[in-house]
Amino acid sequence: MSWIKLAVAGLALCAGASVASAQGAPAGAPQGPPQGGQQGRGGRGMSALFEGITLTDAQQSKVDSIGAKYRAERQKLMPNGMQGGPPDDATRAKMGEMMDKQAAELRAILTADQQKVFDANVEKRKQAMQQRQSK
Repeated sequence: MSWIKLAVAGLALCAGASVASAQGAPAGAPQGPPQGGQQGRGGRGMSALFEGITLTDAQQSKVDSIGAKYRAERQKLMPNGMQGGPPDDATRAKMGEMMDKQAAELRAILTADQQKVFDANVEKRKQAMQQRQSK
């Protein structure tokens, strides 16, 4: 009988999380770092690149469109996501090239002061990826 209670509690938790995520930010709330994109095993994804950077609405719009463009390209490389297993070396290299291109496009929409913070965030991300790969 306790497994039924556990299943019901799990369903209630999932339903609550779905409702909370659908509500989004209140109207007029300041724009933060991008929320979509490269979320996954590696960490916070694109939002880590914009840590400490406040984007204007115009910049946020450009970031969103750049993110959507590269998300579509990644899906073409790995249509089943990670369900098909980890990518091979060639696919991993292509994804690395795409990440570099995406970072360059994102950097281009930033002011000079924002670019300094962005560059530091990119370096932190690369170091974290190298540490994970060496383990």
